[in-house]
Amino acid sequence: MLPHNASIINKIQSLKKEVKFKKDMSKIYFGTPNETIRIQAQNIIDDLLSQLLIASQQPLTELEFWSILEVSAKKLAQMDSEEMDRGLNYMEDIMSIYNIESSDGRLNDWRYGFNPENIN
Repeated sequence: MLPHNASIINKIQSLKKEVKFKKDMSKIYFGTPNETIRIQAQNIIDDLLSQLLIASQQPLTELEFWSILEVSAKKLAQMDSEEMDRGLNYMEDIMSIYNIESSDGRLNDWRYGFNPENIN
Protein backbone atom coordinates (compact mmCIF):
# COMPACT_ATOMS: atom_id res chain seq x y z
CA MET A 1 0.00 0.00 0.00
CA LEU A 2 1.13 3.52 -0.71
CA PRO A 3 1.49 6.02 2.11
CA HIS A 4 -1.73 7.77 3.02
CA ASN A 5 -1.59 10.83 5.23
CA ALA A 6 -2.62 14.46 5.46
CA SER A 7 0.71 15.68 4.08
CA ILE A 8 0.29 13.70 0.85
CA ILE A 9 -3.32 14.80 0.45
CA ASN A 10 -2.33 18.44 1.03
CA LYS A 11 0.45 18.22 -1.57
CA ILE A 12 -1.91 16.69 -4.14
CA GLN A 13 -4.52 19.37 -3.43
CA SER A 14 -1.87 22.08 -3.71
CA LEU A 15 -0.64 20.71 -7.05
CA LYS A 16 -4.22 20.55 -8.29
CA LYS A 17 -4.68 24.27 -7.55
CA GLU A 18 -1.66 25.24 -9.67
CA VAL A 19 -2.04 26.60 -13.18
CA LYS A 20 -0.34 24.00 -15.32
CA PHE A 21 1.30 23.83 -18.74
CA LYS A 22 2.57 27.40 -18.59
CA LYS A 23 6.06 28.28 -19.77
CA ASP A 24 8.62 26.72 -17.39
CA MET A 25 12.22 27.01 -18.49
CA SER A 26 13.41 24.93 -15.52
CA LYS A 27 11.69 22.04 -17.35
CA ILE A 28 12.64 23.43 -20.79
CA TYR A 29 8.98 23.82 -21.58
CA PHE A 30 7.77 26.77 -23.64
CA GLY A 31 4.09 26.39 -22.81
CA THR A 32 1.17 25.26 -24.93
CA PRO A 33 0.51 26.90 -28.29
CA ASN A 34 -2.76 28.40 -27.03
CA GLU A 35 -5.01 28.61 -23.99
CA THR A 36 -7.48 25.99 -25.26
CA ILE A 37 -4.75 23.36 -25.45
CA ARG A 38 -3.36 24.47 -22.07
CA ILE A 39 -6.76 23.96 -20.46
CA GLN A 40 -7.20 20.55 -22.12
CA ALA A 41 -3.79 19.40 -20.86
CA GLN A 42 -4.38 20.84 -17.40
CA ASN A 43 -7.73 19.05 -17.19
CA ILE A 44 -5.99 15.73 -17.83
CA ILE A 45 -3.57 16.28 -14.94
CA ASP A 46 -6.26 17.76 -12.68
CA ASP A 47 -8.50 14.73 -13.36
CA LEU A 48 -5.56 12.49 -12.45
CA LEU A 49 -5.10 14.38 -9.19
CA SER A 50 -8.84 14.16 -8.47
CA GLN A 51 -8.72 10.40 -9.01
CA LEU A 52 -5.82 10.13 -6.57
CA LEU A 53 -7.73 12.18 -4.00
CA ILE A 54 -10.76 9.91 -4.38
CA ALA A 55 -8.58 6.80 -4.21
CA SER A 56 -6.77 8.13 -1.14
CA GLN A 57 -9.95 7.78 0.91
CA GLN A 58 -8.90 4.15 1.36
CA PRO A 59 -5.54 2.38 1.10
CA LEU A 60 -4.14 2.78 -2.42
CA THR A 61 -2.10 -0.01 -3.96
CA GLU A 62 0.78 0.68 -6.31
CA LEU A 63 -1.13 -1.10 -9.07
CA GLU A 64 -4.09 1.27 -8.61
CA PHE A 65 -1.70 4.24 -8.58
CA TRP A 66 -0.05 3.22 -11.85
CA SER A 67 -3.42 2.45 -13.45
CA ILE A 68 -4.63 5.97 -12.67
CA LEU A 69 -1.47 7.49 -14.15
CA GLU A 70 -1.65 5.28 -17.24
CA VAL A 71 -5.16 6.48 -18.12
CA SER A 72 -3.88 10.07 -18.04
CA ALA A 73 -0.75 9.16 -20.03
CA LYS A 74 -2.93 7.70 -22.78
CA LYS A 75 -4.90 10.95 -22.95
CA LEU A 76 -1.71 13.01 -23.04
CA ALA A 77 -0.40 10.81 -25.86
CA GLN A 78 -3.14 12.28 -28.05
CA MET A 79 -1.57 15.74 -27.64
CA ASP A 80 1.67 17.20 -28.98
CA SER A 81 4.85 15.59 -27.71
CA GLU A 82 5.75 18.72 -25.71
CA GLU A 83 2.54 18.44 -23.70
CA MET A 84 3.08 14.70 -23.25
CA ASP A 85 6.59 15.35 -21.94
CA ARG A 86 5.40 18.08 -19.56
CA GLY A 87 2.52 15.88 -18.40
CA LEU A 88 5.01 13.14 -17.57
CA ASN A 89 6.98 15.72 -15.60
CA TYR A 90 3.85 16.32 -13.53
CA MET A 91 3.60 12.57 -13.02
CA GLU A 92 7.18 12.57 -11.74
CA ASP A 93 6.15 15.31 -9.30
CA ILE A 94 3.25 13.12 -8.17
CA MET A 95 5.60 10.17 -7.76
CA SER A 96 7.77 12.36 -5.52
CA ILE A 97 4.75 13.19 -3.36
CA TYR A 98 4.30 9.46 -2.78
CA ASN A 99 8.08 8.93 -2.39
CA ILE A 100 8.16 6.66 -5.44
CA GLU A 101 11.67 6.87 -6.87
CA SER A 102 11.19 4.92 -10.09
CA SER A 103 8.42 4.17 -12.54
CA ASP A 104 10.27 0.97 -13.48
CA GLY A 105 10.20 2.11 -17.10
CA ARG A 106 6.48 2.91 -17.22
CA LEU A 107 6.93 6.60 -18.08
CA ASN A 108 9.33 5.72 -20.90
CA ASP A 109 6.97 3.03 -22.14
CA TRP A 110 4.04 5.46 -22.15
CA ARG A 111 6.14 8.12 -23.90
CA TYR A 112 8.03 6.02 -26.43
CA GLY A 113 6.13 2.75 -26.54
CA PHE A 114 9.11 0.97 -24.98
CA ASN A 115 11.70 1.52 -22.29
CA PRO A 116 14.90 2.82 -23.98
CA GLU A 117 16.92 1.68 -20.95
CA ASN A 118 16.24 -1.93 -21.96
CA ILE A 119 17.87 -1.56 -25.40
CA ASN A 120 21.26 -3.25 -25.64
